Amino acid sequence: MKIKTRTGDAQPAAGRLPAVLRAMGSSILVAVATAASAQDSSDAALHERMDRLEAEVQRGEDVSAIKRLQRTYGYYLDKGMWTDLAELFTDDAVANYPAGVYIGKPSITRHLYLNVGAVEMGETGLGDRRFYDHMNLQPVVHLDAGGETAQGRWRAMAMFGRFGDGATWAEGIYQMGYVKEDGVWKIRTLDYHSGFGAPYSTGWVDPGERRARGPRNLPHPADRERDMPCEGFPEACLAPFHYENPGTGGGGHVWTDTNAVTLTARGDAAERALELAQRASRLRDEQEIENLQRIYGYYLDRRMWDHVADLFTDDGTIEMGLRGVYAGRQRIRESLELLGPAGLRHGELNDRMQLQIVVDVAPDGLTARSRSREFAQTGVYETHGAWSAGIYENSYVRQDGKWKIRSLRFYPTFISDYEQGWVQDAQQPPGVSAELPPDRPPSDVYEIYPAAHIPPYHYRNPVTGAEPAYPRGAGRPSPQAIAAATAPVQAARVDGPRSFGDIESTLAEAERLIARVKDYHEITNLEYAYGYYLDKNLWSDLADLFAEESSMELAQRGAYVGHDSVRALLVGVFGRGGEGPVAGRLGNHLQMQPVIHIDEDGQTARIRLRMMQQLNFGTRASMGAAVYENAAVKEDGVWKFSKVHAFNTWTAGYEGGWVRNPGRNLPGPSEDYPPDTSPTLAFEMFPNVYALPFHYDNPVSGRASRWLPPEPASSPTSTATSAAP
Repeated sequence: MKIKTRTGDAQPAAGRLPAVLRAMGSSILVAVATAASAQDSSDAALHERMDRLEAEVQRGEDVSAIKRLQRTYGYYLDKGMWTDLAELFTDDAVANYPAGVYIGKPSITRHLYLNVGAVEMGETGLGDRRFYDHMNLQPVVHLDAGGETAQGRWRAMAMFGRFGDGATWAEGIYQMGYVKEDGVWKIRTLDYHSGFGAPYSTGWVDPGERRARGPRNLPHPADRERDMPCEGFPEACLAPFHYENPGTGGGGHVWTDTNAVTLTARGDAAERALELAQRASRLRDEQEIENLQRIYGYYLDRRMWDHVADLFTDDGTIEMGLRGVYAGRQRIRESLELLGPAGLRHGELNDRMQLQIVVDVAPDGLTARSRSREFAQTGVYETHGAWSAGIYENSYVRQDGKWKIRSLRFYPTFISDYEQGWVQDAQQPPGVSAELPPDRPPSDVYEIYPAAHIPPYHYRNPVTGAEPAYPRGAGRPSPQAIAAATAPVQAARVDGPRSFGDIESTLAEAERLIARVKDYHEITNLEYAYGYYLDKNLWSDLADLFAEESSMELAQRGAYVGHDSVRALLVGVFGRGGEGPVAGRLGNHLQMQPVIHIDEDGQTARIRLRMMQQLNFGTRASMGAAVYENAAVKEDGVWKFSKVHAFNTWTAGYEGGWVRNPGRNLPGPSEDYPPDTSPTLAFEMFPNVYALPFHYDNPVSGRASRWLPPEPASSPTSTATSAAP
């Protein structure tokens, strides 16, 4: 602003301009301060959002680490790796084993070496002729508030014995307590609740009057006597549950509290967002690889060789036992014919359960390795049958946004005739084929049971970080096998590093990924809790796992539609008004091998699952199997079943098994509680072989395998994966 002076010169108005400037300056300072405050508020909100995200990611990593810890416990116990096994416990751990209660890590360690291993302190391995497979299955895991402790319920299924001397079945429940010490999860409490123990010759039958067990004369006595109110079948036992019903209470959430996580230093926001997205992505990758390995198993069951070969990279390799290495997808496809012609024929059984997977995804998220277990029931009706098992050490690469198998290495651990069992029969795996020679000879030469042999581990001890303490003598894997298992994964082609976009896009994707990780764990808990309730005739608890709009179809009984109808089926038809375990009756329904696909909205999902039965009613032991194709819906934030549909594949008396004594009849509809609709798929069990439904196509090639029976009624099932037959 200017004014005229008397001389006509333009000069500043004395006393007025400074006031204007002062007003303008104050406005600018206020605006700057307001902008700075808004930016600070925005930055604070951004970091608070990342704090919440980091807490969720940390919880996901915790659950993954706990499952890895317990599965590794089973692997170490299998092979007498007592040094590594003892390191999984805290110093103040308490282990309640059948032999008694052992208090403190030193006492537990001595128990493992001296009592279980029957070896000197420091000596590892089982030695030749001893059999000790110890599967850890069906986890229901929950983190406690604060995230520093956790609890888990696991099923143990074990096969013990010594070649030429004896063979035993055992089953039970591990109720576990875990604690995180210096960022590492360890076992603090172990309570083993016996389900049953039985000689192989009779199976799980009531042994009649049992003599009272006197004091055990052990090299290392227990610190106190075992205090268990129930010692397993034929008593009516119910191991305690650490969780509320997943359908009605807090048991539906694998974790809830995320306020007590120790957060990383708040650095550059973009870098922090990227790091969180990468961590969440690796957790989701683990689950996708678990799905892939289990899908492989379902295709393997049915000898769907084109589908199996599709799961490999173009430069993939396969090495089954001592057959040698076949390289390239076409050669892999040809080699699968050595396991039998494509497709199952009438009277053929080829159940190959994929269990106990431990996955390690590389830091860049482009390659991975896994260790998993196969437990198999195979044979031909009225001809021959066999039990077998083995370990997979596989590698994977990410190509075109999909995980594929880069190398598959299967180490058989035992093969035994059904009639003779592992006490009398121990076969060696097939060698190189003369009809279809491999591209390379076997990578390693070894003998399996009754000889001691430990398939090499691709990973270190999850507690100490040390390399596995293999035996110095019998059972130790060769140096070349150890080197191959631990080498970096090589492939002709892998995807480039993942791009997540700007900060907002990166955080949104990280939040989506960790939500799916949590969903996967909660659906797994739901499925496995179903099995535990079914074991013990807890019909009301089972019914509480179902959504209001739901259906259930079992054993050709027809479909029951709606929550009230499902409850009537469970309580009225199965329970006949009663609840809980019954003395002299065994009803194990082992749930395993889930393949879980969650829809994009995170509200619906489909699940494929395998069930193995161990039953006893009176004097007759029997067994059986089924595949479930289920659906789940999130109701008020909790996952529940919207559909349970079991496709029974076989049942058989223990004496003679699936080879000599299969049962063909299913109960059919109840007259007292008729179903709402007739069965949506009619089938006959083994020795008949029928086409099982799949809710998914091949995850790598997209080759069609998906078909499902019609829905019995409108229900909120997954739209992304459902299809007409």
